[in-house]
Amino acid sequence: MATIKRLSSKGRIKNIINYVLNKEKTDDRIISGKDCSPINAIMAMNTTKNIYNKTEGITYHHIIQSFKPEEVTPEKAHRIGLELAEKQFKNHEVLIATHKDKEHIHNHLVINSVSFKDGHKLITDKASLREIKFENDKICLREHLSVIEKPYARNHYSMAEYKLAEKGLPIWKEQLRSAIDEAKEHSKNLVEIKGYLKENFNIEMKIQNKNLSYLHPDKEKYCRGDKLGGAYTKEGISSEFEKLKTPIQTNKSPTLTGIISGIEKITQKIAKDIEKETIRVQKKTFPKVITKERQKQKSMERER
Repeated sequence: MATIKRLSSKGRIKNIINYVLNKEKTDDRIISGKDCSPINAIMAMNTTKNIYNKTEGITYHHIIQSFKPEEVTPEKAHRIGLELAEKQFKNHEVLIATHKDKEHIHNHLVINSVSFKDGHKLITDKASLREIKFENDKICLREHLSVIEKPYARNHYSMAEYKLAEKGLPIWKEQLRSAIDEAKEHSKNLVEIKGYLKENFNIEMKIQNKNLSYLHPDKEKYCRGDKLGGAYTKEGISSEFEKLKTPIQTNKSPTLTGIISGIEKITQKIAKDIEKETIRVQKKTFPKVITKERQKQKSMERER
């Protein structure tokens, strides 16, 4: 039984490769490379990125392929990992290292996110992960290794897409959705989305009066946006961009408004009370002052 776990990272390729090449973890250094040498894997992957100017964003994908304890030898596990890399990542450099540092044997596959063939980024979504797991299971069954029974959930896929997954075929609509989602995050309008899809995924996009259509690299016919879902139509994407342009307005809640109104009323009442008290004191004090002055004047008049 071999289980698959996939991670993606924006970190430096140098760090992850140095980890998987750790001599203490790899014992007899069961390491190999697909379309690169373990010795120059870091340089090869970074060179590919620089050639196509794809040095930002996700830099690599890391797959951990774990085997059932005592079911496979390190050498056999390594061959299975290399075969998986060759079948699933044909146009990408991959470093494969077999570790024996835990109670179970496992492979590390470090995949360059950028293709050395055309510079397109590797599509990594739930659909592509399904394909990797299906391929992994096929190899394990052929090698008389155990596999996990029914490990895949349907999630939100249509029945047609699920049938394709069961046969190990690409779920291309999910790949389109994943690529479009990433393009939306890096774009401000439909034209920029179109350019991003073409440059990074080799996906063609047609902008029509009312509709959007997409052409997957492996397909001959365009797929309309409404076949992918409301979020991938012209109206849906345009609506998302409009929301981003609309300034956020903070409205006071009824409770907060009531509290503020109450404080204002109390403040006004205090001010009025202070004003009344001042007038009252003045009325009491002022006559007394006048009276004293008047008595002084009368005394002076008597003395005269």
